[in-house]
Amino acid sequence: MKNIVITGATNGIGLSVVRQLINKNFQIYIIGKNKEKGNKIINELNKTNLNYINCDLSELSEVKHLISELKKLKKIDILINNAGAIFSKRVLNSEKIEKTFALNHLSYFYLTLGLIDNLELSENPMIINVASQAHKRFKLDLNDIENKKFYSGWKSYCRSKLLNILFTYEFSKRYNIRCNCIHPGFVNTNFGNNNISLFRFVINILKNIIAVSPEKGSESIIHLIMNDIKVSGKYFVKSKEQISSKLSYDEDLAKQVWELSYKYIQKHL
Repeated sequence: MKNIVITGATNGIGLSVVRQLINKNFQIYIIGKNKEKGNKIINELNKTNLNYINCDLSELSEVKHLISELKKLKKIDILINNAGAIFSKRVLNSEKIEKTFALNHLSYFYLTLGLIDNLELSENPMIINVASQAHKRFKLDLNDIENKKFYSGWKSYCRSKLLNILFTYEFSKRYNIRCNCIHPGFVNTNFGNNNISLFRFVINILKNIIAVSPEKGSESIIHLIMNDIKVSGKYFVKSKEQISSKLSYDEDLAKQVWELSYKYIQKHL
């Protein structure tokens, strides 16, 4: 039986993936920050191959603890980095790191590197990072990686999705483990609901008008898993390889992002 770890799996795309794989030959580990919601899903689905681990992935100290828990597994066959959010106002975590950067990028980076040994114990390991077409909207400023200047929730989100893709491509060069990223589309989930007032109101209107279902948004993930796609360092949209932004292929930028990200997690290693 294969072990799958899915972050942000108590709703939306992550939960859709869980529902589609629950009756397959997988032992599934749901990672979420809402224990009540997580336990409700465990009780509702009532499957022995489903497990819930509580973790606020925006906190590096909690990611460190999560890594310790997951390292108890003999192997990890598939890691799906899916957790993410958009913040209308600039918010810091307890470690004084801007939350968009911490949750949407550093959690992917830290969790993946922390589980390398477990992934390498799998005969056929796979990593899937949930990115977005939004990565094309803004360039990165490595001198302002935490979005201190002229903060915009949308800009910070778009930049974090570019970081996801740069990480995917750089990881695939450094490790012999399949690592791909996907654009799920604009999905009708709880995305944006952590915000208040006009920002949340506008997002919810757009969801009702143009968003796709979580099942539709999860198609590329299911495609990569069930068809055991062998490529690495690729970007998928609607289950097909696509070209990401020109900036996302900047190898020097990817290396700089890698080193910068590593500095953030060094004290937690």
